[in-house]
Amino acid sequence: MRLERTLAERKRQDRWWSLNLEGEDPRKFLADLVLGLKGTTGGKKIENRHRYIGLRPTITWLQSASDPSYPVAYDSNESFARLWDLGQAALDEDTPYHYVSLGVGDGNKDRHVIDRLGLEGSDRFYIGIDISSHMLRLGTSEATHRMPGRVLPIELDFEGGQSIRALRELLDSLVDHEPILFSLLGNTLGNMDRDLEFTRTLTALLRPQDRLAVEVGTTERLDAAAAAEAARERDVSRSYKEFATAALGMYTNLSIDTNWLEFTGSIEEEHAVRVEGRYLNKSGQTIPMMLPNGETIPYAAQEGIRVLLGRKYSLDGLRRHFSVAGLSELSVEATARRSDDLPGAEHAGFGLALMVLKYEPQGQQPSKLGKVWGPQTVPPMRTG
Repeated sequence: MRLERTLAERKRQDRWWSLNLEGEDPRKFLADLVLGLKGTTGGKKIENRHRYIGLRPTITWLQSASDPSYPVAYDSNESFARLWDLGQAALDEDTPYHYVSLGVGDGNKDRHVIDRLGLEGSDRFYIGIDISSHMLRLGTSEATHRMPGRVLPIELDFEGGQSIRALRELLDSLVDHEPILFSLLGNTLGNMDRDLEFTRTLTALLRPQDRLAVEVGTTERLDAAAAAEAARERDVSRSYKEFATAALGMYTNLSIDTNWLEFTGSIEEEHAVRVEGRYLNKSGQTIPMMLPNGETIPYAAQEGIRVLLGRKYSLDGLRRHFSVAGLSELSVEATARRSDDLPGAEHAGFGLALMVLKYEPQGQQPSKLGKVWGPQTVPPMRTG
């Protein structure tokens, strides 16, 4: 890490250098993006991992994350530090964890975790992972200054099994058997097409000495009213609409009109409220749409392109989800939105949860809370 330390210590014209590892194959990225837009995998869509790459998606994401009219991200930013400080008690107090962040975003949450883990001034590593190079630069720059030689930004799509296996091999070489705390923050889990399959893939990273912290959006109700409210709250924020359509505007020749973006909510397998955003062709005629490979395809009138997917989980649905994947709950800290925070919110019971988990593939031992409350009931969330 001599090179990174040298770059971090040298300043030229008020510019800090950073060193990233890149684990992405641009050919596969292009192929997957084109196939998604053509609808080869079932309806035209932009996959979750394609939504964040590029300067425009990065800027619009940062704007929407700080927009009070978009409560999904705003509430998360407001409550994260408190939830983390409560949940950290589930970690082994005397264990010196390395920290691996899966999706660094703007880095604010990671900086809080780094402070609480005491990484600065130690010999432990902070490894920030994101598919967006712009996010990596923004999210890890401060830590790079504070922890020269011990920050490793990695540009990687961590949704795929091959990437996860490659990452595990890299970590084995870097830290050997030393324990790692992994994090998946910002409701990233809820954005995955096949969330359970992704969670199972993610467990390939975890050894008995490792821990996983997951932040998710939650709902107390799974009914039509909650589904409608989940769609409505995303429809309020203009900055979020600009983020949701940023990748579509960047990768195609479409002139984006955010009024063409429509949100729908539904109940998914009795464990989550699911929200989808589709960009509908409201021109009344077929539009020739150019793809990033130069090919032009028809975009028919009233045809939709799915540009986002999100979920809010019920707490018992989350526990079933993680149990099936072999993950055992060490702690859960949660917050519920006050009924007067947003008109109509009292009908939905939306909130956030931060869970600390460990991987127990054999026997799937019951969680601490499960031992008290039993397998058929769910304890009340700690709120505040």
